[in-house]
Amino acid sequence: MTQQKKVPNHVYTVELRFLGEPSEISDRLNLKPSNSFSKKQNQKMKRPRRPYWGYSGRGEAGYLRKWESLGDGLKFLLEILRSRKSEIIAIGHQFDGHWWCGHFQSSFNGGPTLSPQLLAEVGSYEMPLCIDDYHVSEE
Repeated sequence: MTQQKKVPNHVYTVELRFLGEPSEISDRLNLKPSNSFSKKQNQKMKRPRRPYWGYSGRGEAGYLRKWESLGDGLKFLLEILRSRKSEIIAIGHQFDGHWWCGHFQSSFNGGPTLSPQLLAEVGSYEMPLCIDDYHVSEE
């Protein structure tokens, strides 16, 4: 008899994103992006995309690709970035910064719950919190 691993109904990804040339943002924050797309890569595209820089904390202790709690993912990222807060705020104003969260759900029963304290801390970076929803199969 095989035991099936229970897949959570809701998982989340978190990332700090800026719309702008990745090399400039990396230099200012002294951080390598987890995801990026540059103007040079755009030259090969039929339909151009805006360059962007994204950071999820990949490679840091405690990193998870998918989080069972959106709050835990955001707390993880905020802890890593806290020392760079003033520069993140400045870059966010210049490069359309936002907290990007992917919400992957296999059912429509619930979703993320965030504490007032966490929302206040995320909001103190003066950037929107964007949550994109995706329906995924349990298979």
